This record gives sequence, C-alpha cells and structure tokens, in this order.
Amino acid sequence: MSQCYKIRYFLLAVLTILTCFPASQVSGAAVTDSLMAKGNEYYMQRQYEMAEKYYGRILELGYESYDLYYNLGNTLYKQDKVAAAILYYEKALQIKPGDDDTKHNLALANAKIVDKIDVIPEFFMIRWVKALRGVFSPDQWAVICIILFMGSLSGFTLFYFGQHTGLRRTGLNTGISLIFLTTLSFLFMFGRIKNIKEHSSGIIMTPSVNARSSPDEQSTNVFVLHEGTKVMIRDSVQNWKEIKIANGNTGWIPEEALEEI
Repeated sequence: MSQCYKIRYFLLAVLTILTCFPASQVSGAAVTDSLMAKGNEYYMQRQYEMAEKYYGRILELGYESYDLYYNLGNTLYKQDKVAAAILYYEKALQIKPGDDDTKHNLALANAKIVDKIDVIPEFFMIRWVKALRGVFSPDQWAVICIILFMGSLSGFTLFYFGQHTGLRRTGLNTGISLIFLTTLSFLFMFGRIKNIKEHSSGIIMTPSVNARSSPDEQSTNVFVLHEGTKVMIRDSVQNWKEIKIANGNTGWIPEEALEEI
C-alpha cells in the first residue's frame, strides 16, 4: 500500500470517529431527555408508578444526574417508598451537596423512618469545617481551586510587572491571599474525595435487620435497625458489612439489607 493510500485511510478513520462519536453522544442524550420528559409528564399527572418506570429506564442505560436522582426521590416519596426515596435524595446530594430543596425533602423522608438515633456531638470547629467542605462536590472544589490559582497568578503578575508601588503591593497581597484560598480549596477537594472513598455509606432497605457482634448468624444481637436508616460502612467480610450508626454503635449486618449510596 502506497504512503498516499495509508494517509487517506488514516484520515478516513479519523473522520469516521469524529463524526460517529458526537452522533452517538447526541443520540444517547436525546433518548435520556425523552425518557426524562416522559417521566416528568407522568409525575405532573400524579402517575408516580409510571414516572418511576421512565426514570428507572434512564438508570438502566447507565446515566446519572442530580435531576434524575432528585426526581426519582420525589416519585418514590410520593409512593411512600421512604427508604428508596432517602437513598436517591442522598445520591442527589452527593452531586449537589448544598441543594436546599433536596435537603428539605430528605428531612421530610427521614422524619418518617422508625429509627431516631442520637448523633454524637462533634467539636464545633470540626463541624464547621465539615459543613464548609460539604457545600461543594469534589468536581466543584476542583473548579474553584483552578479559578483561585489563576487569580493568584494574575496577582503575582501584577506584582512583578506593576509600575507603581501601590499596585505592586495590591498584586502581592492578592496573590498571597488567593494562594492560601487555593490551598484550602485543594484540601477540601482532597478531603471530599477521601471521605467518599474511605467512608462509603448506605441505606437500610429491609423492614428491619439485626446488627450482630460479628459476621455470623449465631453471634449476639447488639441492636436493631429499620428501613431508611443511613449507616456508614466500615468493612466487608464475605456477605457481611460492618456498619456504624450516628450514635457511634457498630455491628455487622447482611449486605443484602442495605444499598450503598
């Protein structure tokens, strides 16, 4: 094959990829938009089972978004499927942590569950840091980090090339301040990622489950949980999960009793 033909085939392959890939993306987006619109239509007509069915099809296609989880949570809540509603509200908050509507609906759903667990109070500084860190998702913190870093570079550029002392001082102070905020944003982003990876959580999906002292059906019952309760997952052994609840108690439950967020 001549060099000329090789180049032609290469260009043809590149052109095919460039034209087919966006087309598949557009096609997939069109399908999910259509399913979402249909689900929303049924929701507005208060046909919640049909709305759940269409939202569920989007999940089966492997798509996820804040709107999908939030709408699905509302649909399940309207059907009094409280545990499932809590699960999808929690998933929505992982994408948009500071959303007031989702937090409000989640609080309504949590008010309906059986378990009322006293939360161990944390030192106020730790609570403030966690609250601030949770305002944004890791991706959002990454964007903020980049913007602040670019701003700090602009400040240092102004300091370096500024013609007047006042202007240079302003550039230096701005650069130092933004570098500090960049570092803080990076630490929050890293903390969010670490928290998600190392402290996975789940929602109890069965009517009730006994938490045991060890991953064994014959071990001692230490407490009972009911559907809708959120737990932190600490460890896994075969078909068992070691969980921790808000009051600090720990135990082992069968993994089929919960669904990870």
